[in-house]
Amino acid sequence: MSIAVTALVACARPVAQGSGAARGANNVLTVAQLSATNAENVFEAINRLRPSWLTSRGPTSVTNTTPTEVSVFMAGTFLGHAEVLQQIRVLDVTEVKYWDAGSASARFGMGHPRGVIELTRK
Repeated sequence: MSIAVTALVACARPVAQGSGAARGANNVLTVAQLSATNAENVFEAINRLRPSWLTSRGPTSVTNTTPTEVSVFMAGTFLGHAEVLQQIRVLDVTEVKYWDAGSASARFGMGHPRGVIELTRK
């Protein structure tokens, strides 16, 4: 019995402190990351760093053929969809965060099947 427990403990990998934060880092772009792209607007910066955030999933159903696009929010206000990011300069933003559909529904309400890009302005 003790040999089996020892073998099991020896095989277990230690969990790094804060590993959950590192895993979630893929959904946040910092001002340093945005500036490093040398992009003029937020759309270009996201397209270079996280292009999957901007892709459309296509129609949500057979009866509704409208493609589903990511929604854009700033300070709790809906700004529009991905194309609005072309009008916002990288210099005016301190952080960009992507919320998947489930998290977006919990934070911003229903109706964001492609998720939400939330901007934090300077």
